[in-house]
Amino acid sequence: MIIETNAAIGDLENVVREMSSSGFGIACMYVKEGSYDVVRSLEVIMVSDKEVTKISSHIPENVYPALTPHFPAANIYEREISEMSGILPLGHSDLRPLKLRTIRDGSYPMQKTERTEGTSRPVLLPMNGMFGEGLFEIPVGPIHAGVIGPGHFRFSVAGEPILMLRTYLGYTHRGIEKMMETPVRKDNTKLVERISGDNAIAHCLAYLQVIEGDADIPPRALYVRMIYAELERIYYMLGGIAGIATDTALTVPAAKGYVLKERVLRLNERISGHRLLWGNLRPGGLREDMSSASMAEIEREIVHLRFEVDELFGSLTASPSFMDRVDNTGILTKEDAVRLRTVGPTARASGVEYDVRKNHPYAAYKMIGMKIPVHTSGDVYARLKVKKDEVLESISIIAQCLSSMEPGDVLCKIKTEDGFRIGMTESPRGEVIHCAHVLKGNIWRYKVRDPSFPNWPALELAALGNIIPDFPLVNKSFDLSYSGNDL
Repeated sequence: MIIETNAAIGDLENVVREMSSSGFGIACMYVKEGSYDVVRSLEVIMVSDKEVTKISSHIPENVYPALTPHFPAANIYEREISEMSGILPLGHSDLRPLKLRTIRDGSYPMQKTERTEGTSRPVLLPMNGMFGEGLFEIPVGPIHAGVIGPGHFRFSVAGEPILMLRTYLGYTHRGIEKMMETPVRKDNTKLVERISGDNAIAHCLAYLQVIEGDADIPPRALYVRMIYAELERIYYMLGGIAGIATDTALTVPAAKGYVLKERVLRLNERISGHRLLWGNLRPGGLREDMSSASMAEIEREIVHLRFEVDELFGSLTASPSFMDRVDNTGILTKEDAVRLRTVGPTARASGVEYDVRKNHPYAAYKMIGMKIPVHTSGDVYARLKVKKDEVLESISIIAQCLSSMEPGDVLCKIKTEDGFRIGMTESPRGEVIHCAHVLKGNIWRYKVRDPSFPNWPALELAALGNIIPDFPLVNKSFDLSYSGNDL
C-alpha cells in the first residue's frame, strides 16, 4: 500500500522534514515530464519501516529549491535530475557529472521533447581539489584488470592514507528507463533482467509488482519465485565472500568459495535452464512450473551447503592475517548509513535493521519466518558476517518454501490499470525500487532505483582513512553493481 500526496514545490522541504522526523527516508527522486493532461512534477519516494509515500510537486519552471543542503540522501538523486532532466536544484553545491560521460548541449535523456541536433562532447571530470605539500591525486580506471564494469576512481592521498575518494560511473549508460516506455501489455522481463544480471530475479520481481498490481498470483508461482530469489541471493553472497578471501590473498578459502558459488550456478541451470535464472518469470506467474525432481535436487543441495558455508567462514576467521585485514577496515558508521539511506547488507552491517522482505513483504514472504542479519561495527568484517548469515537465512527460506508448496496453477491473467504503480524487492544488494506512471495503456515514465545507486556515496565515505592497498578489499565488501548504476 502506497500513500500518494501532493505538495507545493516551495513547501516540499518542510514536508520531507516532517516525514523524516517520523522515521521516513528519501528512497528515490526523479522528474516526470508533462504533456497534455500531465504536468511536469518532481516525485519523491519516502520509505519508513512500515509505510511508503510518494510526494508529487509541480515544477512550474526549470528550477526548484534543492533538498540536499538539509537531506544528504537527496544529493545523488538531485545530481541525476539535473543531468538527465535539465531541472536545476537551486542551492545544490555539487552538481558534478553523474551518469553521462558524453553530452549534447540542450539535450536531456529523460525529457520528452526532441533532442537537439549537434555533436556530442566528452564530459570532463574535475579534480578533487585537495592541494598541498605531500598530497597527490591518483586516478584509477575506468578500465580495470578484472571483469568488473567500468568505473573511474579519483583518490586524494597523503602517502598511502586516503583523504578523499570520488567515484565516476556511467561509462555503460544504456537508456533503460527510456526503453521501458512501451505499451503496458508488452512483456519487458528480458530487458529488466539485464539491468543488473546478478540481481536479475530481484529486478524482475519489482517490475512484475508494477505490472501485476493487485492480481491474485497463484500461491505456487509465488513460492517458486521466492526460491529463485533466494538462490540468486546465495550465489551472489558466496561470490562476495570468495572475493574478500581473494583480496586478502587466502587462495584456498577463495577457491572453496568460488566452488560453492559454481555449484549453485550449475544447480540453477539444471532446474531453470539458465545459470543466472533468467527467463523464468513472466507477468501473471511463471513461464514453466518447477518439477518435483528439481525441488528434490534443491533440497539435497541446500542441506550440504549449510555446513560447507560454516566451514568456509571458519577457515577465514581462523587466520590472524585475515582478521588483521578485515577488522576495523572500511568503517561505515550507522549515523552515515542512515544519513545517506544506504540499503541492503551494507546498511545492515552498520546496524540498520531494514529488509524489504520483512518490512514490506511481497510474494509469500509474509507466510514464512525469517530473521534480518544485523551487525553493528560497519567494517569489512561486519559486511562479511552479514553475507554469511544471509546465505544461511536464504537456505532456511528455501526449505520453508519447498515444504509449503502445493500443486496448482502457476499462471493467471492480469490487467494493468492507469495510474502510478511501485514495486519494491530486496535484492542481494538491497532494496530495489521500480516506479511507473501508466497513461492510456502506455508507460509514460519508468524509474529504476538499483540498490547500488545510494550505496556508492557510502563507499566514498568508508574508504576515508584507509590505505590505498586496502581499497580493493573495502570495495569488494560493498560489492556494488556498475551496470545497475549505469541505467
